Amino acid sequence: MKIGTFIPALFLFGSVVLAQPAPQSQAPSRPASPKSPIVQSDGKVTFNLLAPSASTVTVSGDYPIGRNAAMTRDDKGVWSVTFGPLREDFYAYQFTVDGVSTIDPQNIFLTRDGARYLNWAIVPGPDSSNYQINDVPHGQVFEIWYPSPTLKMTRRMTVYTPPGYETGKNRYPAFYLLHGGGGDEEAWSDMGRAPDIFDNLIAQGKMLPMIVVMGNGNIWQASSPNSLTTTHNSMESPASPAKGLDSFSDVLTHYPESIAHDMIPFVDHNFRTKADRDNRAIAGLSMGGAQTAHTALTNLDKFSWVGLFSSAVPLLPGVHATIPIPADAAKRRGPGLGEVIDPVKFVERYPVVGPELNNRLHLLYLGVGKSDGLVESDDSIRKMLDEHGVKYVTFDLPDYGHDWNFWRLALEDFSKRLFKTAK
Repeated sequence: MKIGTFIPALFLFGSVVLAQPAPQSQAPSRPASPKSPIVQSDGKVTFNLLAPSASTVTVSGDYPIGRNAAMTRDDKGVWSVTFGPLREDFYAYQFTVDGVSTIDPQNIFLTRDGARYLNWAIVPGPDSSNYQINDVPHGQVFEIWYPSPTLKMTRRMTVYTPPGYETGKNRYPAFYLLHGGGGDEEAWSDMGRAPDIFDNLIAQGKMLPMIVVMGNGNIWQASSPNSLTTTHNSMESPASPAKGLDSFSDVLTHYPESIAHDMIPFVDHNFRTKADRDNRAIAGLSMGGAQTAHTALTNLDKFSWVGLFSSAVPLLPGVHATIPIPADAAKRRGPGLGEVIDPVKFVERYPVVGPELNNRLHLLYLGVGKSDGLVESDDSIRKMLDEHGVKYVTFDLPDYGHDWNFWRLALEDFSKRLFKTAK
C-alpha cells in the first residue's frame, strides 16, 4: 500500500470514529534537506547533508575529493563542502557521519564498487559526455548464466551487444573485459560506464561494433555477491586448501583457464561472433590486468589484441621482485609501491615473450596513470619488452592514479583501436 493512500485513512478514522481533538501544539518542523550535490557551471561541486545531531561529517570520493574530507556545519545543521573546479568526469562518493558510512539521501544516482554503495555525479562537458546516456542508438546488456566445468559451478557473465545486434544477422568481433580486485561481472558496466562508452563511441564512428564479455574474475563466486547468498558467493576469497584456493595466485591462473575453456566456447556458440583470434581481444585493469597477461600469453591461439590497464602483473606466481619505495610514495594512489617483475623469471614462465610475439599480436597495449602505485611495475614490464624486441603501445596520463577515472579513459582509447586491422 502506498503511504499516500494510507495516511488519509488514519486521519478519517481518528476524526470520525474517535472524535479526538487536534493537538494544541506541534514539535518544531525539521529543516528542509538541501539539494546535494550541486554541480555548478564552472565545475565546482558542493556536497550537502542535513545532520543536525552529528558531531563530524566527512565525504570520500574519486580524486581529488579524496578520503574523509571535512565538511562544515551551519546553524541549521547542514554540513557542506565545495570542491573544484573539477575536471569534466564521473565522480563517485559517500558520506561518513560520526564514523558510519552512508549514502547521500538527496541523490538518487547510485553505483556499486565491490562491497560499497556510492552516489555519483557527473561534471558535464566534452570529456565526460561518453559516460552519459545520450540520444544515440543503444546496445543491449545481458546477464548470462553459463556452465564452468573448469571452476565446477554455473557462473554469471555480463554481455554487451552493439546496437542492431538483436535485429540483424551480422557477426561481430568479441572483446573480453576483466575487472580488478574487489570487482565482479557488474564492475565495468556499473562503475566503468562501459555500455555508455561503447554506445557513444560506436555512434561517433570511433569504435567498431563488437560484443563485449565481462565475467567474474573471483573464482570462488558464482556471480556478484549482491545477487546471491551461497557458499560460493562471499566477498572475500576463502583461501581454503579444500577448495583449491591455497593462494591468491590461483585466482590469477584458474580464471584464465575458465576464460579459454568455458567462456569462449559458450560465447561463440550462443552469440554471433567472429570466432577466431584475429577477432578476439582481451583487456583488464589491476588484478584483471594480471589475469589478462596470463590469459593472452598462454592462449595466443585465441587472442591477438591485448590491453593492460594499471596491471598488477607482479602478482603472477613466480615473477615478483621488489625495489625501494619511491620517494614520492605519499603522492601515489593505489597499491603496488615497490612491486616490480623479475624479467628473467617472467620470460622463463612465459617464453613466448620475444620478437616473434610481434607477428602474433595486432596490439599490445600498456596504460597507467603516472600517480599510480604501479608505475614502477609498469616500467619494469616495458623495459623487459624492450629488451626482448616486443612492440607495444602506451597510454599514460599525468595526475591519474589507480582509479576508475583513468580506467574509463583507457577503455575508451583501447576500444577505439580494436579490430581495425583484423582480417
